[in-house]
Amino acid sequence: MERKSLREEFIDWCMTFVIVAILSVACNVVGYGGVLLESLPGMLIFAAISLAGLTIKHFVPGDLPAVAYIALIGMVLAMPFSPVSGFIIYWANKVNLMAVVTPILAYAGVIVGRDWREFVKIGWKGVFVSLLVIFGTFFVSGGMAEVLGNVFGM
Repeated sequence: MERKSLREEFIDWCMTFVIVAILSVACNVVGYGGVLLESLPGMLIFAAISLAGLTIKHFVPGDLPAVAYIALIGMVLAMPFSPVSGFIIYWANKVNLMAVVTPILAYAGVIVGRDWREFVKIGWKGVFVSLLVIFGTFFVSGGMAEVLGNVFGM
């Protein structure tokens, strides 16, 4: 498999983060009573940390997954000795975890093809059906999380 240039990968990452951020913010506002303008900084922080981790993964050789770099960056930035920890923690707390997880899992179903350009080539009908599946998964997962949260008192 031919490795993409950093520019091509960065564009794919940004497109992914825009989609996930829109869905996550919508879920946070509608499902968890978050405030739109308070949710945005938290999502931007998550996206910046993720972009940094993915960029590091691009340059560092080895088999360590990008999620390890992302987690490490997030943990270091949120530790008490970090000068930005208060800022990061304050805004990250404005975004409900379940609001972020559901769109990511829905997107994971689409990423099986690993390429949005190839995904779009299937035509508008395929894209339409896939979007219906994504939104159906999103709402069913959110509904299940709500029910289970109420049952187990979360």
